[in-house]
Amino acid sequence: MGPVREVQVRFPLRRVAFVLAVAGAASLAAAQEQPSVPREPAQEPDPPAAPGDYPFEVVEDVTLGTEPASADLTGQIGAPDEDYIPEVFQYRRRGTQTSQRDLGGEHRSTALTELRVLDRAVDPGDTVRAIARVEPAFEKGRRFVAEFWSQEFGRAAVVYVNFRPHASRRTLYLGEGRVDPFHPGGRYNIGSTMITDEHGHKKAYSTEFNPVMRAADGTPAHFVVSPNPAADLAPPTLRSVEVLTPGVGPGETIRVEAFAEDDLAGPAQARAVFESPSKTRRVRVDLIGDSRRPGRFLGAFTIPEWYEGGAWSLQKLELYDAARNQALLFAATHAGLRGASVRVEADPAKQDDAPPELLALELPMRVAPADEAVPVAALVTDDLSGVDKVYVSFQSPRGADLVRVELESRNPPLNRASLVPQPNVFRGTLRLESWRERGRYRVSRVNLSDRAQNYRNLNPVRDEEVRDLFVRFEDEPEEAGGTR
Repeated sequence: MGPVREVQVRFPLRRVAFVLAVAGAASLAAAQEQPSVPREPAQEPDPPAAPGDYPFEVVEDVTLGTEPASADLTGQIGAPDEDYIPEVFQYRRRGTQTSQRDLGGEHRSTALTELRVLDRAVDPGDTVRAIARVEPAFEKGRRFVAEFWSQEFGRAAVVYVNFRPHASRRTLYLGEGRVDPFHPGGRYNIGSTMITDEHGHKKAYSTEFNPVMRAADGTPAHFVVSPNPAADLAPPTLRSVEVLTPGVGPGETIRVEAFAEDDLAGPAQARAVFESPSKTRRVRVDLIGDSRRPGRFLGAFTIPEWYEGGAWSLQKLELYDAARNQALLFAATHAGLRGASVRVEADPAKQDDAPPELLALELPMRVAPADEAVPVAALVTDDLSGVDKVYVSFQSPRGADLVRVELESRNPPLNRASLVPQPNVFRGTLRLESWRERGRYRVSRVNLSDRAQNYRNLNPVRDEEVRDLFVRFEDEPEEAGGTR
């Protein structure tokens, strides 16, 4: 056999290598003995595609390895990575999330059956209208938002179309979105949307994988904005930032001032993040614009008494203009932020860096009728700042439902003088809606936090304290067996 050639063919989203076996010399000789066939005249090559045509070629799949971005990392510095990711992503990552084909009835996610843009050509400042249909019909339809991205500038120019349910037709949704006066002209393709039903089940849709979001010719649902000379794609710039109170005592207010500039839309919002000396704590500060002096932003905040003292420095500054352009400035790379700091005097004896501790989790009813509320109690302690929040999550047998119960600490009645407050005892109730799955609901996670924003997340895979705890809900209670 002759040599083997390797030919690379470029496809959207990934490179695919094909190995073609070329016939040897004997096969070539046999082919030459066949009578020759006149060749057809060469066809004219297709004209080059216009820059605005779709789809455009993507040679690398850049979506692999990405993580969900819905977890707020503020105050969780130093926690394990898995504690950053919301619970629903934990289940999917561990492979225990039930697939759609294994679910039935009300446990299936919403299905988007149609999405169509009504206004295909608009001017800056106009309204874009669209319609969508979902299945099945819901008594309590929930609104959802679809993102339309500029084909030329991508996520730098986004138009949001908000869909609301029709007054009488429960499968029909009406959408409206406003093209900002500062949006650039060109074609805007639909990017993604997430549909949520009345039971809280969600399903995300994107153009690449869902034909329902494409037009009849196979291109994404889209609209075209006329050329806009006033388009604003440049983010605002920082002129100066200063901490007006260079030193404070415990609990005292810290003031910060920033000035921003923008050539077209104008500065609109600002936000700062201050970092502790050990870089283990961060405090986010929303800066409020001064309407009398456009571009001036003021902030006033305090460092919690449970945090460490010392020099707190400005770590990050976010600036936004009225066209939603964003500038992210970091002290590590922007010289204008490096001198902004405040010295905080704090009592070392009050510094709280330890998360709360779960001593006991009580489920007095292990078998219960499906329509009955089941009490849940927890004993949680924290020696310094005190316990703030306690959540217990229960996962259904097939993983289709997740019920999160917030436990609260309640003081005894005033007419019972013999009872003292019990701040470490937290109670709540677990109740199933009629549409939820029946069977064994196991404790899948316990989330604890204290007033110093220290977090502890327990799960049965890692922590013995919450392992093998469950409540079994049945339509008809058992006559024998089980603990009631």
